[in-house]
Amino acid sequence: MQNRNYNKNNDKRNIAAANAAAARVDRAVYDALKSVFSDGAFCARALTDALKSLDNERSHAFVTSAFYGVLDNNVRFEKLISGLCEKAPDKNSSVVLKIGLFYLHYADMPPYAAVNRVVELAKTAGAYSGFINAVLKRSVGFKPKFDNSLDEFSYAHNAPQWLCKLLIADYGERRAAEILDAKLPEKTHIRPVKGRISDDEFISIARGLELTDCGCYCDKAALSRFDTGTYAVLSLSSARAVKTYINGVSSGKALDLCAAPGGKSIYLSELGDFKITSCDIYPHKIELMRGYAKKLGAKLNIVLNDATQKNDAFLNAFDLVVADCPCSGTGTLKTKPDVMIKRKPADLNDLCALQDKILDTSASYCRLNGVLCYSTCSILKCENEDTVKRFLSRRDDYELMDETKFLPDTDKCDGFYIARMKRVKQ
Repeated sequence: MQNRNYNKNNDKRNIAAANAAAARVDRAVYDALKSVFSDGAFCARALTDALKSLDNERSHAFVTSAFYGVLDNNVRFEKLISGLCEKAPDKNSSVVLKIGLFYLHYADMPPYAAVNRVVELAKTAGAYSGFINAVLKRSVGFKPKFDNSLDEFSYAHNAPQWLCKLLIADYGERRAAEILDAKLPEKTHIRPVKGRISDDEFISIARGLELTDCGCYCDKAALSRFDTGTYAVLSLSSARAVKTYINGVSSGKALDLCAAPGGKSIYLSELGDFKITSCDIYPHKIELMRGYAKKLGAKLNIVLNDATQKNDAFLNAFDLVVADCPCSGTGTLKTKPDVMIKRKPADLNDLCALQDKILDTSASYCRLNGVLCYSTCSILKCENEDTVKRFLSRRDDYELMDETKFLPDTDKCDGFYIARMKRVKQ
């Protein structure tokens, strides 16, 4: 009898410990998402901070999956919540409901366990647990009603209606759907650092990993194969953009106007014989770039500069000028889903005006026969082709050389646009 009671007590303690562990995991998911939805935090930072609260690294994978799962399905979940609730829930309840919808419909979790866990989470998150319980139970089998075809398209492809409307106008409905539904590798893309590891050595160490034309994709465990300083983290689209910038240009003075965090400038320094000046408007980013360049052994002249204001020291001084401008970030939806939470359609007018200003200013920095590169991580024509057309209509001293666009569905990387223009008059 004593042994049986001992086992029962043990079982109770084990169950209590498991419940407590699950509660910590759920709270980490909530804290990360609350930071994004309420505080405007970037997803990578929000997740990193939340994971610090968990001692058991085995739970990190679940928290990461749930965090990005909610963000990836945010438009869909908001549509469901609006149909399930008579009035919009408060911010805390909204985040808890989205976690519950993910647990119920996407996580490998029994429905009763999903509801119970989220109801318990609600009690610690300042949400109404009874309300959460009722809404989640109603969500099982619930089918939303759509106002129109755009509303339905938005739900099906999990993108805000304003973005869907623009993409359909730019690419047609079928292609827009393919772009929004594209699946990209979830691992980190790295490239070899020239002078520290040869391409053959890199490929040998990366055996079994997904190789690309610029490096490979790997997870945290695989990174340990490489010696520190022999690789650099750089998205595949950014690496391809740098190669596009210098197509046919192997040396000379180069200016990277919006260079932070510095990855493209450093890669540029490795791919050709360039004397590079890298700029940013924010002092703290200048210091970060200097540290990063030193870490990878890159020789860059890093200076504080406002890309919208003419700098007399730069006039007619460079063979290659790169204006990788601030943009909507719509090309990075697959890797940075929080972009569409922060971005509003009204932002586009301001962004396009800023891009015009930077492009006009940077045009004065090219020497005769120099190359001006305009690029964004947007996939919207209003920020890309239309911006370049406006620029060329204002300037008779530049001619379009070529345009390159990477799209998630066909190029298996984030969306990116590059236009190269040659200065033919001075």
